[in-house]
Amino acid sequence: MRVAGLFLMLLCLGGCAVGADRPGVRTYAWPFYQDQYLPGDQSRASALGPFVDVEKRGSYSRVSVRPFYSYTVDPSQYQREQLFFYPISQYRERERPGWPGRKETRFSLLPFFWWNDVSFAPGHRELDYFFFPLVFGGQSTIEGSHFAVAPFGGNLKGVFGNDEVRFVMFPLYVELRRQGRVTYYLPFPIVRWGYGPGYRTYGVMPLFSRTEVWREVKDEITGGTKKVPVADRWSVLWPIFRYDRDSMDRKYPREALMVYPLFGYTSTAVTTNLSMLFILNYPMFSYTRADLTDTTIIDAFWPVFRYAKGDQFTQYRLWPLWDYSVRDFGRGQVSTAINVLWPLFWYFEDRLPEYEETRYQVFPLFFANFKRYLPEPDGTVRTKDLVRIWPLAKYRKDLDDTVSFEMLSIFPFNSERFDNTYGPFFRFFSVKAGPKETQVQALFRIFSYEQDPYRIDLSLAPLFHWHVEKQARDRLPHASGPQPGDVESFDLLYGLLGYHHGPQDRYTRLFWGLKVRAPGNAPADRPKE
Repeated sequence: MRVAGLFLMLLCLGGCAVGADRPGVRTYAWPFYQDQYLPGDQSRASALGPFVDVEKRGSYSRVSVRPFYSYTVDPSQYQREQLFFYPISQYRERERPGWPGRKETRFSLLPFFWWNDVSFAPGHRELDYFFFPLVFGGQSTIEGSHFAVAPFGGNLKGVFGNDEVRFVMFPLYVELRRQGRVTYYLPFPIVRWGYGPGYRTYGVMPLFSRTEVWREVKDEITGGTKKVPVADRWSVLWPIFRYDRDSMDRKYPREALMVYPLFGYTSTAVTTNLSMLFILNYPMFSYTRADLTDTTIIDAFWPVFRYAKGDQFTQYRLWPLWDYSVRDFGRGQVSTAINVLWPLFWYFEDRLPEYEETRYQVFPLFFANFKRYLPEPDGTVRTKDLVRIWPLAKYRKDLDDTVSFEMLSIFPFNSERFDNTYGPFFRFFSVKAGPKETQVQALFRIFSYEQDPYRIDLSLAPLFHWHVEKQARDRLPHASGPQPGDVESFDLLYGLLGYHHGPQDRYTRLFWGLKVRAPGNAPADRPKE
């Protein structure tokens, strides 16, 4: 064991000893350790195969110790992020420009703990947290503080569509507040009463309940105010009998009657809906007519059959065999969706003024997304493509014409965090080719080839590593291979044997550090430029 450790130390030290002569690659001992310093304030370091990665590009940096931890600083998003066994735990800080103290902090430890602290305006703070399933709390400079211990009591704000929820020994006593209106339950949801501006409700469920909504307007005759009804909702022996009137202050008031589960009826001056035989909340038979858009919808044995036709909407469905729909949202935005043998095959097409997008999916084996943008002033048409054959491969093309290909691709969804945390453990082959760079890696980077305007790098660990540092005159779009004046180095077995050829120095390397130079090739013997 001591011999193996000593051998590994020699390899790393040997790489460090010869690395100073190579400005592009400082140390190479893959898969044990490798680091690189590249032009443009870029650096990369890796250790222990796919487990450890450190990357820096200008102000952007990321440290990954997979799958346990990662730390990312991304100035473009104004954020610093730490992940612990993602997605179990996440800590994120954002400091956006605008005013002092504009900061967002979020920490989660699923499913037990969640903390979110944000500021949306100068002097403002919004804090929410919970220790699931017992403690919930927070603080707001606008709404005040809230704190609750379930099921004993407390108050919650901004949940379930309410401004505030108060409770004691839930469900014995519950109080809901929203837009100045308050509703009491004793116990929830059986006995209910409430009041507020333009609002009154009362009931004993399931026997009877009624809710009235109105608004106050100026009475031109008396000079005071009068009530204009907005909604009136009744239920008897809920959910059997229900009668609603809504939008009574609008151009087209709505009236609805429900005799559950037999019959349902909804109508306005321009729409009609008839429904029959409800199962849970879905009718087995339904007919809908909308005159303004000339739309007719017929549903039978939901969700098996649908026929829909109108000016802005078309759908034909015989589930699970076939489902076709087209929606016209106006202003050049049209969406088309096709499903065959649900959930096996999906097709989506979106046409917008800015771009056209097409998506295919054969669940879960195949997914493709093609986005085509409008031509630019010089006639260039930008495209952005993604093709995934799960779990074998993923192909991607970016707007700058950079193409990447990966095998394996084990996630049937797009997530940069999942790809960075777990993807390298399964990515045994990858290719990245762009206008300025080419990268090919195989067998978890045992084989690696990289080329850009500044360097060429080829390695097959642990056998050899070949590196070329290009001079400024060679950094041309179509230049390839080493040119006279470039700095070239070659190592066998991490530097056991190798050579170094450069305009200022040429030597042969032996035993990870011994340099043998021909007469006249020593740096002191060569004229300085």
